[in-house]
Amino acid sequence: MTLHRINLGNTFNRTWLIAMSLLAGIATGAPSSPAAQENATSTMDVSTRRLLDALEERQMPDVALWVLNRIEATADASSDIKKDVPYRRAIALVGTTRTESDSKKRAAILDQAEKEIDRFLDDKPGGAQAIAAYTQKGNLLVERGRSKIEQAKRPDQDVKALQAESLQFFDNAIKSLEGAEGAASESLKKVDADLAEMKEKERKAKEASEAAEPAKPKGAKAKPDAKKTPALSSADVAAMDLLEEKQDSLRGQLLQARLLIAGVLFEKSKALEKDSKEWKQAIEDSTKKYGDLFQKYSSRGVGLFARYYEGRNYVVLGDRVKALAALSNLRLLEGEAGIVPSLRTKAINSSLECWLEEKKYEEFDERLQKIALTSVPPAKLDADWLGMKYRAAVLLERRASELADGEKPKRIAIQKDAKKLALEVAKANRDFSKEARDLLAHLENKLPEDQDGSVASFKEAMDAARLLLTTMQSKQAEAKQAELAGKTDEVEAAAKEITAGRIKIVEAIRKAMPLAEDADLDGLNQARYLLTFLMYDSKQLHAAAALGTFLAERYPNSKGSRQAAKIAMASWQQLQKQEVAAWRVDAKTQCMQLAERIMGTWPDDSESADAALIAIASETESQGVDSVLSIIKKLPAQSPRRSEVLLRAGGAMWRKVLEKRRLEQELRPTDKELAEWRLEAAKAIDEGLRLLPEDAAASPVSISAALARCQMAMESGDDEFVAKTLEHPKYGPWTFATGKDVAILGGPLLESTLSVALRYFIQSEQLVKAQQAMDKLESVAGEGEEASAKLTGMYLLMGRDLQAQLENLGAGDGAGSPESKAKAAAILGGFEKFLDGVAKRDPKVSSQIWVATTYLTLGSGKGTGAIASKDKAAGYLAKAAAVYEELLKKGGDEITKFEPSIRLKMSNLYREREKWDEAQKHIDWILEDLKRQNSLEVQTMAAELLQVMGEKTVDKAKADDYLKQAIAGRKNGKSVTWGWGGIANKLSRQAFSGNDEKVLKLRNQFFTARLNITKCRLVRAELAGANSENSKKILESAFNDIVITYKLYPELGGNDFRKQFNALMEKIQKAQGVATTGLTGLDKAAKDAADAAAAGASTAAKGT
Repeated sequence: MTLHRINLGNTFNRTWLIAMSLLAGIATGAPSSPAAQENATSTMDVSTRRLLDALEERQMPDVALWVLNRIEATADASSDIKKDVPYRRAIALVGTTRTESDSKKRAAILDQAEKEIDRFLDDKPGGAQAIAAYTQKGNLLVERGRSKIEQAKRPDQDVKALQAESLQFFDNAIKSLEGAEGAASESLKKVDADLAEMKEKERKAKEASEAAEPAKPKGAKAKPDAKKTPALSSADVAAMDLLEEKQDSLRGQLLQARLLIAGVLFEKSKALEKDSKEWKQAIEDSTKKYGDLFQKYSSRGVGLFARYYEGRNYVVLGDRVKALAALSNLRLLEGEAGIVPSLRTKAINSSLECWLEEKKYEEFDERLQKIALTSVPPAKLDADWLGMKYRAAVLLERRASELADGEKPKRIAIQKDAKKLALEVAKANRDFSKEARDLLAHLENKLPEDQDGSVASFKEAMDAARLLLTTMQSKQAEAKQAELAGKTDEVEAAAKEITAGRIKIVEAIRKAMPLAEDADLDGLNQARYLLTFLMYDSKQLHAAAALGTFLAERYPNSKGSRQAAKIAMASWQQLQKQEVAAWRVDAKTQCMQLAERIMGTWPDDSESADAALIAIASETESQGVDSVLSIIKKLPAQSPRRSEVLLRAGGAMWRKVLEKRRLEQELRPTDKELAEWRLEAAKAIDEGLRLLPEDAAASPVSISAALARCQMAMESGDDEFVAKTLEHPKYGPWTFATGKDVAILGGPLLESTLSVALRYFIQSEQLVKAQQAMDKLESVAGEGEEASAKLTGMYLLMGRDLQAQLENLGAGDGAGSPESKAKAAAILGGFEKFLDGVAKRDPKVSSQIWVATTYLTLGSGKGTGAIASKDKAAGYLAKAAAVYEELLKKGGDEITKFEPSIRLKMSNLYREREKWDEAQKHIDWILEDLKRQNSLEVQTMAAELLQVMGEKTVDKAKADDYLKQAIAGRKNGKSVTWGWGGIANKLSRQAFSGNDEKVLKLRNQFFTARLNITKCRLVRAELAGANSENSKKILESAFNDIVITYKLYPELGGNDFRKQFNALMEKIQKAQGVATTGLTGLDKAAKDAADAAAAGASTAAKGT
C-alpha cells in the first residue's frame, strides 16, 4: 500500500494515516506499484520500474507522464509493465496538482486520475494490485470530498450543491476502500490456507521424524552434539517464512482498510448538517467500526489508535461520559517511546474538551498538569500538543478564578502555570495562537507583574515582548483585511489598537533590556533591532536611524544588525524631506556615510548593493551627479549586485545629463562637464551590462540601461553599437519590444524604446523597421481622444530627442566641423525622406500628425540653427502648418478625436512664427472644454504663450496685461487659463507626495511655475519704468514670491532651480538698488532658525 503517493497538499488526516500504516505493520516504502510485486520478470521491466520509482520519489510527475506515454507507444515494452501504466499515470497526475492553482484545472486532472485507476481496475487485478489500487482511489476520492467542503465555506458558494457533491465522493471512497478490504481479506484467506497447509506438512514431517528415531533407554540423556533431522527442507522453511511475512502484511492492509473506512465515515459527517439524523448516523457508524477494532486488537497499537478515535467521536457527539471512559486508559499510558507520547497527548487534549464543558476542573490532576507543562521543542508542537496546552491553560485559569481570596498564593501559582502554557502556544504562532494571546491579555490584568517580587529574566521579558509584537502584527493583518473589505470603522479601531500595542511593545523591550547579562548580548542586540523596526514603523525616524547606525557600527555580526542598518538608511532617506534645510543636508550626509560603512562592512553581500542603491536614489532626488560617481567608486568590486547598481547609476546620471541640458545656457554646466558625465554614465552601463550573469533573466533595469546607452551612442554617431545593443538577445530593448516578453517593458519603457528605435531606424534608413516601430507606437497609444493626445505627446518627445541630438552635434569642440555637419545632414536627410514618404503613402491621421509634429519640432529648435539654416527651419514650420491645416479642413469623426492635439500643435507653431492671435485662438478652443481645462500640458502651454506674448509685444499696456494673465490666469468666454500661479497652486500638494519619477516631474513643473511668476513680475517692473512707484511695488512682490517659496521649500527644487532663483533674486536686488546678495540672506536666517531648533531638541533629549 502506498499512501504517501497521493499528495494533494492537505491529504486526509495525513499524520493519522501514516501512523495507521506503521501500526498496522505496513512499510510506507512498500513497492511503488502492485505489478512490481508480482511481475518483475525482465531486466528492462526492472530498470523501467526503478526509473519510475525515482521520478516519483523526486516529485517529477511531468517527466513520469512522458515516460509512461513512451511505454504505451513502445512495442518492445512487456504486457506486464503496460498493465501498470494506468495506475502509475494516476499517481503522476495527482502529483501535477501540487503546482496547479486553478481549482477547475485541478479538478479536471483529478477526474482523469480517477479514470486511470478505474481503467487499471477494469482488468480485474487481484491481490496486492487490487488492494493498492482500491486504496489509492479511496484516498483520492476523500481528498476531493474534503476540497468540496472547503469550497463550500467560501462566500457566494452554493453550499448545498457542494455538500451533495462531497457526499458522493465520500460514499464512493467508502465503496473503493471496501473493495480494498475485500481484496485484502481474500488474499489473507488464501495465505492463511497456504500457511496452514505448510504447518500441517511440518507437523507430519516432525511426527515421522520422531517415529523413525530408535527408542531411548529409560533415563538416558540425549547427547549434547546430537543433531535432529529437520522436519522441512530449507526450501520449505524459506517458503513458510515468506508466507508468514505476507500474512503479517495482509493483516496490516486489512486493518488499514477498516481504519480508513471508519475515518471516511467521520469525514462524511462534515458534509452533513450538524445534529441531523444523517450526521449522527455517520459518526455512530464510524464509532462502531473503531470500537470493533479496539475490541479485537486492544493490545496492539492499531487498537489503541482506534480507541482514541472512538473517544474523539464521542466528544463530537456530545457523549462526554463515554468519551472520557474511552480515553481514560490512554491518558494513563506511561513512557516516552514510540506512539505513547502522541496517543497520550491526543487523549488528554480531547479529555480537556470534556472537562471544560462539564466544568470538572479538578479532574485535571497533578500528573496530567505536569505532562502539559512539559517543555516541547517548537518543531514538535503539533496541533494536539498546542490544543492540549491551550486547553490546559484555560482550565487552570478557570480553576484559579474559583479560589477564594484566602487562597491567593495558590491562585497566583496556578495563574502562573496558565500563563506559561498560554505563552508557549502563543509563541508557536500556529494553532490556537490567537486564543492564547487573548488569554494572556486576560491573565496580564490579573498578573501585571511577578507577584512574588522577583525580577523576570531577560529571556522571559523578551518572550513577552515578542508575543506583544505577534499580537500587533496579527492586528495589522486584520486591519488590512478590513481595509480591503471597505470596513472603515474596523480599520480605525484597529489602527488605535495597533498604536497602543506598539507603545506596549516598546515599553516591554525597554524594561527587558536592563535585565540583560553578559551572556545575553545576542539577545540584547536583537532587542535593539526590534526597537529600530518599531521606531521606523511609528515614524520616529531619528531614533530608528540612530539605533540602526549603532548596531551597524558596534555589532555588525549580530543577528538583525544588517536589517537594522537598512532601516537606518531608509530613515535617513526619509529625513531628507524635513522642513529645515540644514536638517535635510545633515540627513543626506548621514545617509551617505552609513552607505559607505555598509559597503565596507558587508562588501560581499547584498546589503552593500542595497545601500548603494538607496544612496544613488537619494543623490539623484537631490539633483546630485558627482556623488553618484563617488558611490560607484566606493562600491566593492565583489559586491554580488554590482551590475544592478552600475546600471541604475548609469541610467540616473544620463537622465541628469538630459535634464541639465534643458537649462538656460547661463545655468547649465559646461559642454565639457556634460560630456564627462555622459562618458561616466556610459562606462557604468557598459560595465553593468558586461557583469550580467549568463543565466540572468531580463529585467526592466538592464533593458532601460541598454536603451540609455543606445541614446548616448546615437549622439556620438556609433551606429554599430546602437544596432548591436538595440537587438541584443539578453537586454536589447527592440528585441523585447518585438518579442513575446514585451510585457517586461511596461508602459513608459516600451514607449521610450519604440521612440528611440523609430528615430534610429529612420536615420539609419532601415525604413521597414521604422514603419514597424511607428505602427507599434500607434498600437501602444490605443484609441480615443486621450490616446491621440498620448500618441502626439510621444511623437513630440521623440522630436525633442532628435532636436537634442542635432543640437549636441552643433555644440562642443566639434561644432561646425565638416564631420558634424555631414552627420547632421545625413540624419536630417533620413528624416525628411521618411517623413515625406509617410506623408504621401500613409493617409492615417496619426501618421500625418507625426509628420507635422516632427517638422514642427525641427523648425522650432533653439539650437538647431547650428545645423539647419533659418530658411530650412522656416521650411519645416511651413510643412508642419500645411499638414495641420489640411487635417483640420478634412474634418470627420477621426479628425475630431485628434483635433485638440492638432490645435495644440498649431498654437505652438503660430507662437514660433509670432502670430499671437492665431496661437491664442487655438488655445482658447481647447480650453473651452471643461474636461480639457484640467490638462496640465495645455495649461502650461497657455501660460507660456501669454508670457512670451508679454515679453515680445511692443505695446507696453498690452504686454503688461499679457504678463498679468500669465501670472493670475485668463478667462475668455468658456475658456479658462490658470496661469503660473494657478498651476503652482494645483501642483502644491501632488508635487510633494512622494519621490517617484512621476512626482519628481510634477515637482519640477511646480518650481518652474514659481520661477515664471517671478520672471513675469520682473518684465512687468521693467515695463513700468525704472524707479517708478508701480515698478517698486512689482519688484517687492517679486522679492516676496521668492521669499515665500524659500520658506515653504528651502531646497527650492535642487541645485539647478536654486541657481535660477538666486539669479532672479540678484536681478530683483539690482533693480531695487540694494546689494546683490542673492539667497545668502535667506540662507543665514534659515541657519539661525535651524541652530535654535537643534539646541532646543538637544535640551529636550537630555531631559529624557
